[in-house]
Amino acid sequence: MAFELTAGGDPDADKVMTALQMAGSMVGGTGMRSFGSMTPVYGATLGVRSLREDYAKPVNRPAIVTNLKIIEEKIAQKEGISSEDRTELPRFQHLFKGGDLFPVAVFCLALEMHPTETLNGRAMPFDGEVLVLRDNLVAAYKPLVVKIRALLSKEIADLPQRLLMNFAKAWSVWESAWLQNREIHAVEALQPLAKAILSLEPLLLSVNKERLLPWPRVKHQKVVTLKCLEGFVHSFSELSGSVLPSLRRELDPDPRLLLLMDHVLMLRGDQRVGSCLKGVAATPEVGFPDHSGNQNHGDRDPTMAPTAREKGKGLALDQYAFKLLGASVGDAVAAGKVDQTLGRPPMHRDPYNTSTGVLPGVPFQPVKESHTHKKSANHAAELLSAFEGVKDMLLSLKSTLEYIDPGLDEDEAFVATIERFERAFRKAKRSFLEPDNLA
Repeated sequence: MAFELTAGGDPDADKVMTALQMAGSMVGGTGMRSFGSMTPVYGATLGVRSLREDYAKPVNRPAIVTNLKIIEEKIAQKEGISSEDRTELPRFQHLFKGGDLFPVAVFCLALEMHPTETLNGRAMPFDGEVLVLRDNLVAAYKPLVVKIRALLSKEIADLPQRLLMNFAKAWSVWESAWLQNREIHAVEALQPLAKAILSLEPLLLSVNKERLLPWPRVKHQKVVTLKCLEGFVHSFSELSGSVLPSLRRELDPDPRLLLLMDHVLMLRGDQRVGSCLKGVAATPEVGFPDHSGNQNHGDRDPTMAPTAREKGKGLALDQYAFKLLGASVGDAVAAGKVDQTLGRPPMHRDPYNTSTGVLPGVPFQPVKESHTHKKSANHAAELLSAFEGVKDMLLSLKSTLEYIDPGLDEDEAFVATIERFERAFRKAKRSFLEPDNLA
């Protein structure tokens, strides 16, 4: 009769349950939030593993729904059974939105629980205590299954409160430990996203500050903006690496490409992309690779010290763009597409307005655009537009980090936004920063 009350008449199962209850009592005696330092790590026993596999079969799922509903109805004292983490961790509140004391979906997750949880391609192990408590929960559920069958066949009048409370206690302690472990995993998995958001904010702050500063102080602020852009590109690369495979992203992103694309649109006076990086091409002392291999500075006075660009930084942005596209800032100024003093499209394209850099009475000269120049405008517009999409998405997620699902690689909209930027970046870089690789 003792076996019947505890393990449904199976002596071996009773031994398993007793061992697990002893481990669970060590956990329960230290409180929900302090069990981690005192509970030894045990592996899942073979007997409970077979029980979990049996209960998780589709044919047994309807019985779980009925059993948990009966258990909840028969428990006399319902207060204090659910863990505090159920309400304190907003990320998992959707699991308990039905208001059930023992949600079926959560119990099924316990049955299917593996030693590790995979988030963004990383296997994050659960603590050994959580696995022990899960097995303790399953072992406490088994004797109730036998009693519920007897109750439904009217062999007994009611369920033993002792078995009900054992199950309720096992559920509460396991739920608390499980939710805390999952929250730790979620915080760790969202670190690349948090770093990308944190590195984006200084970039936007510096860009906004540029609009308030007078010339020439704005030139110094543009250098700060470039440093912030470099930091963001590095952080974003880590985020992209956590959700995309290596074949679908740029492995060595170069922030200078964004300056070059802004420069391309500026030369054409193209206003179709309202990018936050507008004007970043005017950042001073930015060197680009000299693919011609011509590093000769024979025209410079040998008595003068070499400049920073001559020490290996390469070509200036306008010179590099001219060699690739056949157009320069001078051409754009002559056509009235860019303000010579500010390096941006003029407010009014008036041939008699000296603020455009064109002499009064001198008509605008058309820019001779090459095929590469016209094609580059589409690349630039797509890349900067994709950058805006990434920026808006990251800012929208800033206030939801405590709620969102940490499995970012399974979010189709998130992955699509990241992939669009990576695809545009790789295509533009291959065409304009690696021209020697073109067939």
